Amino acid sequence: MDEEIKAIEDNETWILMDLPSAETKVVDSKWIFKEKLNPDGSINKYKARLVVRGYKQEYGVDYTETYAPVTRLDTVRMLLALAASKGWRVHQMDVKRTNDKFVSEFKDSMKSEFQMTDLGEMGYFLGLEIQ
Repeated sequence: MDEEIKAIEDNETWILMDLPSAETKVVDSKWIFKEKLNPDGSINKYKARLVVRGYKQEYGVDYTETYAPVTRLDTVRMLLALAASKGWRVHQMDVKRTNDKFVSEFKDSMKSEFQMTDLGEMGYFLGLEIQ
């Protein structure tokens, strides 16, 4: 939880402030806890995520636009198929890749901009073994 709060503060995701008035509608939050597993099913680490209960908001009153980055599954499949056909190694990274020098430089540049964990060369994706 401490890491999540630090990331929120470092990224200036939101600021804590006093309620402007008693009539102001508060959108509360809750903690979600999850175990991240290794391919063999053993526990890799525990994750905590603070999420807003946005279902209490009304479009046009509490907000006017939404944005959620989404990757289309067919795009991921196409990239994995391309990597397999070219014999490329596929890496995965967790944000909280090509030749080794480029991968190393890319990871270093990402680490200077984002808090991230390098999970190493990808072994499984969406339950499929990657070779």
